Amino acid sequence: MHHPDEDIRRRGQNLITIIWGLIGITLLSLPVTLINSRTGSLINTIIALPVGAWLIVLTHRGYVNLVATLVIFSTTASLVLVPVFGSADFSASAYYFVINILIAGVILSPIGIWGMVAANLAALILTALLTQQANQAPPSILSTGINAGMLQAFSALIVVISTLTTARALNDARQARAEAHRANDALAESNASLERQVAERTAALSVSLAESETHALALQDALEAQERMNALITDLSLPMIPITHDTLVVPLVGALDSARASLLLQRVLAKIEAQQARTLILDVTGLPIIDTHVARVLLTTAQAARLLGARSILVGIRPEVAQALVSLGVDLPDLHAHATLEQALGTLFVLRKGVSA
Repeated sequence: MHHPDEDIRRRGQNLITIIWGLIGITLLSLPVTLINSRTGSLINTIIALPVGAWLIVLTHRGYVNLVATLVIFSTTASLVLVPVFGSADFSASAYYFVINILIAGVILSPIGIWGMVAANLAALILTALLTQQANQAPPSILSTGINAGMLQAFSALIVVISTLTTARALNDARQARAEAHRANDALAESNASLERQVAERTAALSVSLAESETHALALQDALEAQERMNALITDLSLPMIPITHDTLVVPLVGALDSARASLLLQRVLAKIEAQQARTLILDVTGLPIIDTHVARVLLTTAQAARLLGARSILVGIRPEVAQALVSLGVDLPDLHAHATLEQALGTLFVLRKGVSA
């Protein structure tokens, strides 16, 4: 039978086997019934097969509790009615009441078994009271032997059912234990695999982290080298050349944007203060163009240098640059202009020689 509940399936299989056993016992009692000419027992034997088949069908459909109740009730009713109507002797049928207890032992719960014992005793006492007035002859040796044999056969059937049920339960337990071991082994293998994966990923992460640190250090070194190079480029783009102890020449090369203008002012002032320079020569020969912005930068530098006690000289003014400054209206009152650096140095030398004379 098919049922989702395992206990229902177990009790249903036992119940089907018991019903076939009861049918078999009923059929085996047919010779005794024919010999003793007992009509009630004959009718009971005739209806046993279709009723048993019907109960088996109900059991297959899952009505296990209902069929178990009907089987026990039918067995009890037969054991009570057969001696009452004189179809069998009470002394022969009384032993068969133990069948109900054997049946209950394999298809009912423990509480149901004790209830069956109480009901069975009540039915046995009722049967004894109903048949005590009847004048019943003692059973023959043949009848007693047949009844004892059938009772033993049914008891053996119950024992076999119980043994098979126990064997199935033990087999299921062994299979469950084996499956648990397999699941445990699979879980252990999965854990080991997971640990290996974690170790591998940790190692890979460590390597990646080490590479990242190496790259970061390399990048830091590159940035520091770039900063040193930028500083060197800045020094080369705005060189400060001291030609005497108090004279500073600043050759300007390239475009003079706002950043370089601010740096020029800072470095010139710092160099004047450090060297105690008295003359600042701004050489604009290398400037590609001198416009209003450049002129303002030169004027600002000269004014700041004058505040520190240094006069400024502008050299390298080309004719076209001079014309452009005039057309722009640029006035450089704080700057003394010379065409070349050589002229400026010569004039400065003459002035200092005259002062010393």
